[in-house]
Amino acid sequence: MTGFKTYALAASLMLSVVAGPAALAQVPIGQLSEDHVLADGELTNEELAVVLLTAEKDLNSLLDQAIANVEKDVEAAGVFGPRAWMIMKDKEIKEVTFADEASQAPPEMKLHMIRVSLKSLARHGGIDSALIVYPGAMQKDDKSQRVVVVEHEHRLGVSGTKLIPLELNGGKVTFGAALSQKKPFQIFYDKKQ
Repeated sequence: MTGFKTYALAASLMLSVVAGPAALAQVPIGQLSEDHVLADGELTNEELAVVLLTAEKDLNSLLDQAIANVEKDVEAAGVFGPRAWMIMKDKEIKEVTFADEASQAPPEMKLHMIRVSLKSLARHGGIDSALIVYPGAMQKDDKSQRVVVVEHEHRLGVSGTKLIPLELNGGKVTFGAALSQKKPFQIFYDKKQ
């Protein structure tokens, strides 16, 4: 896991801020207190930097938790299934868990249940950020490469997907450099029309 954090999450966060000021305010701008960062309806560069740093810190915390669990699962069993973590309003990190019956569902159904659960929590103001991991594959040099697909969203207007190459050699997991992709919001906000 050492060296894993070397990819530039900050750069991808800056590129994926798509919700803008609306993501910071759940009430109309005219109803904000005078000292609210959006009281004037705009974000300064300094205010935007604070937003990005907050989102980066939250998402890095979730990513660290997720990758540690993926590494443990793969080293123990050779595989991992869909899992998700969220940051609650009190900044506590919690994993999304399944009831006994749901834990036996196929991976595609688990992924759907995770997204629906996170969307419900987000739309009711229960969480600030969410991160989902699941196994995937990508083609590289005409060979299939195992990847950890990481979908992340933050209430502050950040959404993206990362593909992190994964290899298991001699019972030890190694991760490659993450490839970032844009992703429309699915959990916190609806896509713009």
